[in-house]
Formats: sequence, C-alpha cells, structure tokens
Amino acid sequence: MKIIIIGASGRIGSKVKEALLVKGHEVIRVGSRSGDIVADYTNEQSVYEMFGQAGEFDALISVAGGDSRFKRYADLTDDDFLFGFERKFLSQVRLVRLGEGCARDNASFTLTSGFLSHYPNEASIATGPLNSMVDTFVSNAAPVMPRNIRLNVVSPAPIVEPGHERKGLVTAAQTAERYVDALEGSFTGKVLRVWGGLPHSFD
Repeated sequence: MKIIIIGASGRIGSKVKEALLVKGHEVIRVGSRSGDIVADYTNEQSVYEMFGQAGEFDALISVAGGDSRFKRYADLTDDDFLFGFERKFLSQVRLVRLGEGCARDNASFTLTSGFLSHYPNEASIATGPLNSMVDTFVSNAAPVMPRNIRLNVVSPAPIVEPGHERKGLVTAAQTAERYVDALEGSFTGKVLRVWGGLPHSFD
C-alpha cells in the first residue's frame, strides 16, 4: 500500500514508519521541516500542494506533534485554545476533507487524539477537550465517508522510553502497533486506545 505519514519524523511517527516498511508498504514521509514532502499541515494551501505531490494513496496516518499548549487554567488565553483547535482538531479534519479526493477506494485515514480527554491534569485544560473533539469527529464522520473509505483514531497515553512504560505511560513502539491495526483492519469509526493498562470506556 502507498501510505502518507504526517509527522513521520516524530517519536511515534518514526516507529509507525519502521513498522510499515518492514511489512513492505510504500511510505511517503511528510514533515514541516523534512521528509519526502515538506508541508505545513496547519495551512490549507500547503495541504493542497502536499496531496498534489503525493498523488493517489491507500492510507493516511496523522501523528503530527506539538499540537496544543499546556498551561494552568488561570494562565490560559483565547489564543491558547485557538492554537490547539487549529492544530489538534481542524488540521486533522482538513487532512480528511482535502485528502478524500486523492484517496483510493477502500482507503483509510487514521488520526490522533489522546488520553487526556479522560485522564486530565492541571495543565491539560486546553488539550483534553480537543482530543474528545477528534474522537467525536471520527465516530460521526466515519459512517458517511464515500467509497468504503475508513476513518479511525488512535488515542495514546504519554510516550516514554522502553522500560519505563506502566499504567498511563506507553512506548512509541506500543502506540505504533495500534496505527498498524487501524491500517490493516476492516473496522471504521473506532477509537483505538493505548493507555498502558488503564481502564477505558470503549475501543
């Protein structure tokens, strides 16, 4: 399969790339500063141009990082919420909306949310609600996607180095496995949680 990875040079993205290359897939790495294609996923024109360069594809995986701000509630401003909304939510929706025309029949999109929607901390007020928005977009939009295109989301806990994983902490390699599951499965509209043993409400 021909697979676009947004954020392929990041901690999770690099592990997703490795897992897909081992399986013999063609991977197109997209990053803001380096990759097979350099593009700003927060800019609509740049995303248009990225899809024009990539051409038809079988799957897109979005694992771009640095997508929200962590501050105490009292220190948050409108700009902090808008920053996260643009990067965490709207930019991922844009990838699906603009990418649909280049996606082949039976293609898949896999987005990223996060466990702070269910396990908040004092600095996650401008992050957790956006994770929930991504999850809800996927569950709402998946049933109306055309041409058997599938749409799922991976929700990881914070990433740690191997040997430090425990409840609420996972490795990048563990998280990458769930993106591969979303790619190779036949399901759609699902939230695939990687929470390091913590209980959760649904998969």
